[in-house]
Amino acid sequence: MKASRIVAAASIAVTASLFSGAASADPPEITFFIWAGSNQGVVPTEVIQKYQQAHPDVKINILESNNTITYPKMVAAYRTTPDKPLVHCGFFNVDSITKGDVEGLWAPLDPKRVTNLANIEPKYARPENKGAPYMMSGIGILYNKNAIKEPPKSWTELWDPKFRGRVTMFDYDNRMLVIAAKLNGGGEDNIDPGFEVWSKNAKNFRALVDSNDAVKNLLVSGDAWVAPWFSGLSYVWMREGSPLGFAIPKEGTIGFPLYLAMVNGVTPAQKAVCEDLLNEMMSPANSGRYAKLTFAVPLVKNAELDAEQKNDPLLNAELAANSIVLDYGSIAQDAAEWRERWDREVKFKLR
Repeated sequence: MKASRIVAAASIAVTASLFSGAASADPPEITFFIWAGSNQGVVPTEVIQKYQQAHPDVKINILESNNTITYPKMVAAYRTTPDKPLVHCGFFNVDSITKGDVEGLWAPLDPKRVTNLANIEPKYARPENKGAPYMMSGIGILYNKNAIKEPPKSWTELWDPKFRGRVTMFDYDNRMLVIAAKLNGGGEDNIDPGFEVWSKNAKNFRALVDSNDAVKNLLVSGDAWVAPWFSGLSYVWMREGSPLGFAIPKEGTIGFPLYLAMVNGVTPAQKAVCEDLLNEMMSPANSGRYAKLTFAVPLVKNAELDAEQKNDPLLNAELAANSIVLDYGSIAQDAAEWRERWDREVKFKLR
């Protein structure tokens, strides 16, 4: 796939005008945050390198890590020196995005400059364009094909007695609380039915874990048979030859979106650089290639996909369009209370 041009000539001209005259003595410097591993840095690094070739006075630092480590540091910096962000723009998962909303961390993107905002999947759009939906992984049911001959058909099977001692998932996975609530008359604003489901069926858990490898090892070994899990990682593990299958429940997968965003506190010149980079990341060519390299589903509707991406149900745009979108902002506000209830009402029964 041919790499697209880094920015349109008009965009370059607008950006360059911000650096003329006195500003040229103090050219902008930004830090761009990318996720580590699994080819996640390939496309953004290429975009940044091409941008710097076109704008040699601009300095772009790359911070490569994960949201768990980096996000708290960003918040600490914003609280103490809001005009000097630790990170100016980059990649953020939905958990960090919603937590950042509470902090007032995100700056709106200008659709006149980030023109590819016109091509996003609208059900994942952010209020006031405070971030752009970029990729998603659909959370479905990953299962051991040796232990289960028929793929699970519904989320309700996770708490079915037939799976006593055979379910694993991340500890404190609020998505599973919400889906249980939704299928039993509740939802994000009425979580009690979700707690009731899991409290009654806590013995379904073989283990509650805190790492990807733990989920994989439990499923591959057959100690656990089913787990709510991400389509992208599932795809990788299945391609590796693991005896696993991925089921899309009849109610739909749960959409887990990933965003590109810019932080409040950027200067006008830094804002211009960030918006140019984020816009180029969202180009059809770069969106499609990033999705291909990371086994993600693009939330940019005109992303250029190859035949495999178009035809595989775990990689194509239909997965995003048909997924359940949770109110992650509401979940973030209640997460601390739910964590205490989970310990008290569910985990207590596993002892």
